[in-house]
Amino acid sequence: MASDQAKELRKRGIAAAKAGEVEEARQLLQQSLRAEPQNEAAWLWLVSLARDQREKMFYLNRLLEINPSNDMGIQALKSLGMTREQLAGQVSSLPSRPDNRAKIAASAQTPGIPVPDANRLQQVSAEAEEMLTDYLDLVAKRPTSQWVEKTKGRAGERDIWGLRGAIAGAITVGIIVLFLAGYGIVWNTPALRGLVFVPTPTLTPTRPPPTVTATPTPGDTPTPSPTPRLTSTPSPTVPPALPNGNVAPPIPTRVFPPAFAKGVQDSIQLIDRGRYAEALPTLRAEITSVANSFDPAPYYFTAMALIGEKEYAEAKQIMLDAQARLTDTTDRDTRAVVIGALAYTNLLLGQQAIAEARNSESGSFFAEAEQQANEAIEASPRFNLPYLTIAGTASVSSNYTKALEILDQGLAVPELISDVQLIVEKGDIYFAQRDYDKADYQAYLALYIDPTTESAHKLRIKTAMAEGDAGLAVLYSQAYLFYYPGSVEGYVSLAQARGAEGKNDLALQAFSQALTGGEDNVDVLTARAELYLNNKQYKLAQTDLSKIYQLTQDDEVRAQRMLAAFEAGDRATAGRDATALLGSGVIPDAQINLIQVRIMIDRAQPDDTETYQEAIDLLSSAEGLPTEQRPIADEYQAKAALALKQYEAALNAINSALAAGETGTRHYIRGMILQAQGRRDAAFREYDWVLTWSTVYAYPFIDDVRERAEELR
Repeated sequence: MASDQAKELRKRGIAAAKAGEVEEARQLLQQSLRAEPQNEAAWLWLVSLARDQREKMFYLNRLLEINPSNDMGIQALKSLGMTREQLAGQVSSLPSRPDNRAKIAASAQTPGIPVPDANRLQQVSAEAEEMLTDYLDLVAKRPTSQWVEKTKGRAGERDIWGLRGAIAGAITVGIIVLFLAGYGIVWNTPALRGLVFVPTPTLTPTRPPPTVTATPTPGDTPTPSPTPRLTSTPSPTVPPALPNGNVAPPIPTRVFPPAFAKGVQDSIQLIDRGRYAEALPTLRAEITSVANSFDPAPYYFTAMALIGEKEYAEAKQIMLDAQARLTDTTDRDTRAVVIGALAYTNLLLGQQAIAEARNSESGSFFAEAEQQANEAIEASPRFNLPYLTIAGTASVSSNYTKALEILDQGLAVPELISDVQLIVEKGDIYFAQRDYDKADYQAYLALYIDPTTESAHKLRIKTAMAEGDAGLAVLYSQAYLFYYPGSVEGYVSLAQARGAEGKNDLALQAFSQALTGGEDNVDVLTARAELYLNNKQYKLAQTDLSKIYQLTQDDEVRAQRMLAAFEAGDRATAGRDATALLGSGVIPDAQINLIQVRIMIDRAQPDDTETYQEAIDLLSSAEGLPTEQRPIADEYQAKAALALKQYEAALNAINSALAAGETGTRHYIRGMILQAQGRRDAAFREYDWVLTWSTVYAYPFIDDVRERAEELR
C-alpha cells in the first residue's frame, strides 16, 4: 500500500515538474521519498528541481549513494566538475542549521498568573462608580424625540431613480444595436439569409411525398404535381430578377407529359416515393392499353421507373418502341418528349460505360445522345431533358462553358424559367469548377422555388463541406432530413459533417440512425467502420467490416477486417483472413506474413522452438514491407531470436527497432536480451528506463520488469 502511495505521489510530482509547478513538484517528490527513500527516479527529479547548489549536491549525493552506476547521476556529477569523493566531502562539510533550543529554554519564564494589588482594585472601583452616576444624570435631563418614517424625498432617492433610468436606457439601446447588427449580418450573408427568410410551404398533416424521379417532369398541362407548392408571395431574399432577366415569380414545373390514365397517375405516385419496381407492372399494362391510340405517357414513365432501377438499356428500348410510333402523331411536344427521353437514356448509358471502364463504347452513346437532344429541342423547346443531356455530354469532356450555355438557353424558355433540375444542374457544373459561391446560390434558388428539391439539398451540403464549413453542412443536413425524414443519405451527410466538426460521438449516432431501418447499407457501414478505426474502436470496426464482407465478398474489405481483428485481439479471425488473402494481391504478401508472424509469436509457448523458427523464416522472406512496418518486424524478430537463445541476432534486431523509435516494449525486450547475456548493469538500465516511464504509460508487463529490476539491484 505504501509503495502504491509513493508511486502515485511520484507520478504527480513528475507531472507537476513538467508543467513548471516547481514547488508543488518538490513537495510531492519529497513526500514520495518518505514512503520509498530508495527510489532513484524521485531523487533524480529533485536534483533537477533543487533551489540552490547546496540542495543539488545533497540530492545528487543521496542518489549516488543508492546507485553509484546511475547514468543520469554520473552525468550530473560531471556537469558539476566534481568526483564522487569530492561530492561526498562537500556534502559532509555543508553547514547545518543553528540549534536555538538551549537559548529558548534558558529564556523561558516560570509559568503563572499575575495578581493585581488589592488597594489598586478599590481605587478603580470607586472611579467607575462615580462615572456611572454622572452618566445616568445626563440621560435623565435629555429631551425626548419622536421619529417619523419619511416616504418620499429621502436622501439619495432621486439619484437612485436616475441610475435606474440610465441602466434601462443603456439596455434598450444595446438590444436595438444588436438587433440591427444581426439583421445586417443575416441580410448580407446569402447562406444565412436563405435559412432565415426562405419561405416554406404550409404542409398538411399528411404531406405528399417529395418528387425523387431520376429525370425532370416539365410541362404546362393542368395535371398537378405531387410536389408541394409554394405561395405566390415571394420572399424578400429572392433576387429582383432570375438569371435570364425575367421578373415573374417562380413556380415549380408541372408534370409533363400529361397523365390521363388512372394507372399512370398512381404509378407516378410510386415513382415519386422511389418504389420503381412496384410501378413497372402497371405501366407495362398501360403501354398495352394504348396500342390503338398512341399516348407517350406510359412509355415515358416506364422508362423513368427503369432508370430509377438503373436498367438503362431496357429504358432505352422502351423509348425506341415509343419512337417507332411517332408516325401515329404530328404533335411536336410529343416528339420532343420521346426523342428527348431517348437522348437522356443514351447519356446514362455513356456514363455507365465510363464507370465500368468501357471508355471506347461511351463515345458513340454521347454522340447519339447529343444529336437526339438537338432534334428534340428543334421539335419543341419546352421539355428540359434535352438541355440536361447536352449539358451532361459537355461536362464529361470538361467543356463547362458549353454546358452552362445550353442550360441558360433552357432557362430562357418561359415554361422552364423555374425548372429546378436545370438550376441544380447548373449548380453542379459550378461545383465541378470549384466556384462554390455560385453553386450554393443555384441550390438556394432551387430551394426557393421548391423547398423539397432533394438534389438541391445535396448540392448545398457538399458545397458547404467543400468550403470547409462543417457547421453549415450540419444545418443543411438537418434541413434535408426535415423534408426527407429517415433518409439514409441525409443521415450519412449529417454524420460526415459531424465528423468534420470533430464530434465523433454525434457522427456515430447519425450513422446508427441511418441503419435503423433494419437493412444493412454497405455505404453507411463502410463510413461508420472508418470512423471506428480512426477512434481505435477496433472491435466495433471489425463487426461492421464483417457485415460488409458478408454483403460484398470483397477481399479488400476482408483485408481491413484482418487488421481490425488483430488490433481487437481476435487472433483467430485475423489468422483465417491472413491465410485466405495470401496470394490474392489485395495487399502485399509481406504484410500478411507480418500479421501471421505476430499471431504466431504472441500465441507461442517459451519452449515452442519450431514456431519461433518458422516466424523467423517468414520474416526473412518478408520483402517489400512499408517503412513504418519495418520496426515492428524487427521487434518480433528480436522476440523470436531471444526465445531461440540467438542473443546477438536478437540484440541487432531490437537495436534496429529502437533506432526507429523508442517504446517501453522495445526497452523491455532489450533488457531481457542483455540479462540473458549476463550484462546485468546494462539490463538494469533498460528496466529502469521502463520503470521511470511507467509513471506516464501503463505497461502491461510492468510487474515482470519490476521483479527483474529488483533481482538485479
